[in-house]
Amino acid sequence: MAIVFEEQRKPVNWMPMLFIVFIIAFIGFATYYLFFAPTPRIDTILGGGETSVSELQFVDPAVVLNNQTYRALRPYAGSPSVGTLGRQNPFLPL
Repeated sequence: MAIVFEEQRKPVNWMPMLFIVFIIAFIGFATYYLFFAPTPRIDTILGGGETSVSELQFVDPAVVLNNQTYRALRPYAGSPSVGTLGRQNPFLPL
């Protein structure tokens, strides 16, 4: 009677395999959408509101500046100022 010994098989570690498949799929999708997908038209994104500059009607700024709601706003930041840009000679020791 012959005795047959089978080698014990190592279990397959699926996490690295799934990670590699995910990376390959991500690179594939990114390549397609960056280089091969049709580009959307800007009119589709922004809408088709085509207005020429000559058709615009400008509002008098005094109407906005004298508005009660505008005057009720308070400034959340101070006025911008010029800061110091550095030392006169940056190579001198402190």
